[in-house]
Amino acid sequence: MNVARSVRERIAVYRESVLVKRLFAVLSIDILVKISGMLLLPVYLRLMTQDDYGLYNYLISIILTFSLVLNFGLYIPLSKYYHDHQGQRDRGELLFTLFAMLITFLAVVLVPVYLFHWDYAVVNILFKNKMPYDDYRNSILLAIVASVCNFMLANFFYTSERIGHLQRYNICRIIAINVLAVSFLIFFKTRGDSARIRLECTYAVEMVLFLFFCFSYVREVQVRFNRKMAVASLRLATPVLVSAIFGIVLNFSDKFFLEKYGSFRDLSYYFLAVSCASLIPLIFTSFQNAWLPLFLKEKDLRKNIGKTNRLLLRLFFIFAGLSVFILIFLKVVLMLGIIQTKYNESMYILPILLASQIAAALVPLYSNYLIYFEKTHIASIMGLILCALSFSLSILLIPRFGVYGAALASLICNICYLAGYFFVIRNYIGHHKTTTWELQKDHTSIDHSSI
Repeated sequence: MNVARSVRERIAVYRESVLVKRLFAVLSIDILVKISGMLLLPVYLRLMTQDDYGLYNYLISIILTFSLVLNFGLYIPLSKYYHDHQGQRDRGELLFTLFAMLITFLAVVLVPVYLFHWDYAVVNILFKNKMPYDDYRNSILLAIVASVCNFMLANFFYTSERIGHLQRYNICRIIAINVLAVSFLIFFKTRGDSARIRLECTYAVEMVLFLFFCFSYVREVQVRFNRKMAVASLRLATPVLVSAIFGIVLNFSDKFFLEKYGSFRDLSYYFLAVSCASLIPLIFTSFQNAWLPLFLKEKDLRKNIGKTNRLLLRLFFIFAGLSVFILIFLKVVLMLGIIQTKYNESMYILPILLASQIAAALVPLYSNYLIYFEKTHIASIMGLILCALSFSLSILLIPRFGVYGAALASLICNICYLAGYFFVIRNYIGHHKTTTWELQKDHTSIDHSSI
């Protein structure tokens, strides 16, 4: 009887947990997104040639990498300052200020690049294998803008705790993108260039859905640019932007050098393994988006430390179990011929990438403390160090070992990234505890002397 009561009480604690409620609300949709992607993966692999599949995923990797830079780190002040301003007017001014800065910065960067054709120089660096960039140019520009806008809108839904809006937004994206992409690929199959068809269809839908769902953001906006908020936001966002620039090398160097020393076919093996392993960062991203606002709202550092330590251990075991399931899943679909045997090479790359993604997924649990302590400049320093390491490992390993070298470079970098943040944050927490203890001691001495 006591055991049953204890179990009920433990379950009740989880039922009442804001984090658990929010996490399941978000994960239910995000897992549906990933499962739909994995279920449709054999369909896309049959509707696209192996070279087109490799090219498409390489382009997506470029687009997502650059869109992380082109949000200019402004999602961080949105997460940090939204709950610091309780009044509707102050929040509305914050939203307008961040939106105005984002649009201005995007225009300053993208308009000259497009008008003066500077993007061709970037393409010459990024591509060794031939691709008809003129045909893709407008699609890639649309994709970058849509990615930035959708990322900021999703972050707004998380921060403002509009989980219902986020669920509807993601459901619409799942259905519309996959239905239209598959339909267009079937209809235009004889025309070839399946990579371009899928890219254009995906991001046209993304842009339309953003314009439809952004009204909830616009309704809260107060049209007044607040200089004080802008300065504070830039102070917090700039180090994150610098870190994202370093992240181009950290997150993209494996694909970049693999394209340089291999072919789009080699990329197809690698990206199939990446697609399977990406279930781990997708689940963690959902968790992080649900966890970060609660983490930043909690002012008791000891509670945050305790919760973080428990989460690290639990997430590690969850992701380890999930990795075993993903390996079995890929092996089964390859054996059954659901995915063609020409992709068998992916099976041997996947275990390395799964270990890499587990390490990468745990890093933000430590980097959250940089936002908490408002020490985001440390992210730039860490990014520079890991950037140099990633670049060096890619040059050393990929020309010799191909896709396996790319996977090993990713694994080593992410393990070093996790270890580096662990020691840095432990040092900051220790310093913060010492400072707090000294202040409390001084305060106690003053109280006794006044008595």
